[in-house]
Amino acid sequence: MKRPGSSWLALAALMGALAIAVPAPAQEKPSSPAPGPAPFMIAPPSPAPAPETPPAPAQQAVPAPTSPVFVFKALLPAASVTLEGESDTRNWAFNLTQDEAGADLNLDIAYQNALVVMPEVSRLTVRINGERAVEVPVASSDRLKRTSVALRKGLLRPGRNTIGFDVVQRHRTDCTVASTYELWTRIDGAGTRLSFRNPGTRPLKLHSIDDLPAVGADETGVTTLVIVAPSASHAVAASSIFAVAQALALRGRYGQVAVQVTEQLPDRVRPGTLTVGLGTREEMRGLFGTLPAEAGGRSFVGFVESPRKGADLLLVTGESWPELEALIGKLLTAPVSRATNINRKTMDTASWHVPDAPFIADRQALRFSELGIPTQESSGRRMRVRALVAMPGDFYANAYGEATLYLDGAYSEDVLPGDSHIEIFVNGNVAATVPLNTTTGGLFRQFPISIPLRHFRPGVNEIWLEAVTLAKTDLSCGPGATLPGKNRFALFDTSVLAIPDFAKIGISPNLAAVAGTGFPYSVAPHVALVMGRQDITNLSAAATLLARIAQSASRPLSVDVLAGAAGVGDRPALIVGAAGQMPAGLLPRAGIAENVRATWPQRGDAVVVTPDAEGAAVFDAVIDRLQGRQTTPENSGGDAPTTEAIRERWRGSLGGSLARYFIAVDQWLQRTFDLSFAQLRTPSRAPTLYEPAEGTELIAAQAVDPETRQVWTAFVARRDETLQSSVSRIVSPGNWAGMAGQITAFRGAQEAHVISAASTSFVMTRPFSLANMRLVAANWMSSNIGIYALALLTACIALGTGTFLMLGRLGRRS
Repeated sequence: MKRPGSSWLALAALMGALAIAVPAPAQEKPSSPAPGPAPFMIAPPSPAPAPETPPAPAQQAVPAPTSPVFVFKALLPAASVTLEGESDTRNWAFNLTQDEAGADLNLDIAYQNALVVMPEVSRLTVRINGERAVEVPVASSDRLKRTSVALRKGLLRPGRNTIGFDVVQRHRTDCTVASTYELWTRIDGAGTRLSFRNPGTRPLKLHSIDDLPAVGADETGVTTLVIVAPSASHAVAASSIFAVAQALALRGRYGQVAVQVTEQLPDRVRPGTLTVGLGTREEMRGLFGTLPAEAGGRSFVGFVESPRKGADLLLVTGESWPELEALIGKLLTAPVSRATNINRKTMDTASWHVPDAPFIADRQALRFSELGIPTQESSGRRMRVRALVAMPGDFYANAYGEATLYLDGAYSEDVLPGDSHIEIFVNGNVAATVPLNTTTGGLFRQFPISIPLRHFRPGVNEIWLEAVTLAKTDLSCGPGATLPGKNRFALFDTSVLAIPDFAKIGISPNLAAVAGTGFPYSVAPHVALVMGRQDITNLSAAATLLARIAQSASRPLSVDVLAGAAGVGDRPALIVGAAGQMPAGLLPRAGIAENVRATWPQRGDAVVVTPDAEGAAVFDAVIDRLQGRQTTPENSGGDAPTTEAIRERWRGSLGGSLARYFIAVDQWLQRTFDLSFAQLRTPSRAPTLYEPAEGTELIAAQAVDPETRQVWTAFVARRDETLQSSVSRIVSPGNWAGMAGQITAFRGAQEAHVISAASTSFVMTRPFSLANMRLVAANWMSSNIGIYALALLTACIALGTGTFLMLGRLGRRS
């Protein structure tokens, strides 16, 4: 009789014997894996400790790649793009090569939204070349949400493509206009990109110079030009480095460029990076080992395979440096050069806004359809549209003249009068407000809205139109009141923005003109450049600045690199470097105090907020310094002041009843006539030299040389080691557009302090005409009301005296 379970024991023993007799198959390893790009990664992974294994056979060893290959293409013009309000739209362009457009691509989107956004009715739509590619609910307030979709073949094309982000979002509970400012959706630059589904695809195969725009940018919107020049430390290479940096920035149409000059090839090449080999053939052979056949015996500009993994390298080489300069001028600089007497039609903004901003050189009327604003309707409480226009560098209308917006639109009878209105913003400033007063709705047909030109500046100007429309349902705010309903406002693309004739004359100093259009360097035949030192850091900072100015000017600058200020002569000058590097006597010529060279780099801030600092002491010190508060006698150990002493101190600080009367009159003038006593002061001619405030890391300063009447502009960093990073920060679109006045001091990443010029001088930029000079005089008189009032009074006295004398000669005498 068998014991229970004996059959199962026999079966288990049989299976164990089979397992011992038949060995398990080993995992297959390819004897010679095919070479190809490394897997996608943002950064090289940290090496993990591996278990000890026997060495592999020699024939199976594969050399590790020198750098990772990144198989994605970033799409955003900045580290993030924020869509605000109940509806918002952003459009820009990106470029692809022939290989990229034909590859299998995914569109990856990463976004996060405000907590108060209602996900049931809020939608984010992404359009590529006008076709809807992605539509997802706005429903990720706690973390970044990532979405990936495959793009159909044929949607993307070689060359320029457009991408647009549209958002419609509603508040969960609140129906007020203020609540619409709480609605936002932020698109993340690191997670929004085109990714290649085929891991064997080479992400960036550049065939010709025309493919330069396809380099694109990295996840922060920056395009990095790495110029590898073995002779960079020698003076002979500087002019060629600057010419290459400017030409590539213009031909690539990049939104933000950072130039890195180096003498060795970089270890890896990331997306948004273009590597340029620049030097003689002998130097390039020392760098690469061997040169391509087409570059072996003649001058050459073209793309070759890089020794490092990743994108191709642009090789610029010749027999000698004079030959290289001629080659760069012919093949790189000449195609993007523009004569100084030819006005451009548009200003390039495609990398962050489509369409390009129209360039206004004279009287012009622009339809909304030309500005990229289509006919649209809104059911929300606040609708906003934006447009861009560009003004020339000699734009002079800071106190005179008005543009006119001829509005075509309509609003429904549900819109409540009084609180509902239309507002026009120019560069973030409220320029005009139009109330919606009728109770039965209204239709605008070429309704004129005046916009003062004082809000405009040289270069790109951003105009917003906001329609605030409140309804009765917003007051009660019942369930479902925030949901989309009946349309309240309609805007038609037949609306017209009319810019009148404005005064055209250059003003110096004026950093806004340099930032906006590169003026006056954009119209100078030659520009003098003085650097703190001839080293890699200074070359990188100067090349980054020159590339940015060239983009603003829409033409490369002809740069003469000088060792000091003695050879500047009759040329506008640029000064770049750290404070301690500057030669003696150079900084005062740009409006900066001479002692800054010695004191600024070594100076420590008066209050340094550190984790171990006493919070109350730091706070009190900061408040005392900002408010100018003095220590009281009791805090200093003295007697407490009497009542009469305190009363006298307050009476002295307020100036008495007469001072209060003038303050009241000044406030009334501002409310009624937009005037003030400050405008009655005559311009000061006393020169003052600037000393940086605490925390300042970089100064942009401009002054007019009293001998040659040429403009000198200095970009001075506090320390040598922060020069390159500080310059890279200020050329970012936000910081660059914020430059104005005579001094702009940068503190931190985005904080800037502008100091206006105490006195300015005119620079003639156009042939003399009475019509233009009348506008110049009108604007100058409007800016100097005191002199205008004195001139008017003098004219009235002269007219009265002349009339009295004439009547005395012609009239009857008693």
